[in-house]
Amino acid sequence: MIVQLSYGQQNFKIDVQYAERKDFKITVHPDLRVTASVPLNVEQEKISLRLQRRARWIGKQVRYFEQFLPQTPPRRYLSGETHYYLGRQYRLKIEPSPVSEVKLVRGYFLIQVPDPSDAEKVKQVLDLWYLAHFKHLIEKRLSLYWPRFEKLKAKRPVFRYRQMTRSWGSCSSKGIISFNLELSRMSLDCIDYVLVHELCHLLCPNHNDPFYRLLNRAMPDWKKRKEKLEGKLH
Repeated sequence: MIVQLSYGQQNFKIDVQYAERKDFKITVHPDLRVTASVPLNVEQEKISLRLQRRARWIGKQVRYFEQFLPQTPPRRYLSGETHYYLGRQYRLKIEPSPVSEVKLVRGYFLIQVPDPSDAEKVKQVLDLWYLAHFKHLIEKRLSLYWPRFEKLKAKRPVFRYRQMTRSWGSCSSKGIISFNLELSRMSLDCIDYVLVHELCHLLCPNHNDPFYRLLNRAMPDWKKRKEKLEGKLH
């Protein structure tokens, strides 16, 4: 369950999971997520009270990790600007053309639009390119990992793609896996980690021991991949 918590000007969403343990464990992650593992059968009122008592500490930890998040300047969509795809840098090369399209050519995003000074149009066609290629990539990578989950009777997921500010991916109780479109800019090993992580949630909704056992079997080096993503969400 999600518990809303406020401290001063800060607001937190805390992902609370029940587990077979004797005490509370509150964790602030480098990507600014806050999770809490609590003993079974503890009343929600008691959980909220305990979290409120730790609000100052939570706020302090969040502020500490915020300083390590990359400060990416706003994209202007001009020729020469650097953008990423699958962990590699590409510069924009914008040319006039009656037909709008995007190509990867020798280290450049070659973007052809009627008016190269129209930043909104450049962004639009580039975003559509990212979306189309990311969808194709996810389906291709799924073919590598799906057989394991299919054998475990997992229901084939439906994929969604959208802008997300606090996570790289999510999996709903209905088996809908959403991906942050920014993930297409990360390296392939990181993309695979998020994909497999969310596939595990089809069978284990919570971050509990069965979930991590499944993740360890499906991707033994997941911790190393996860570390590459820590602090890279902006």
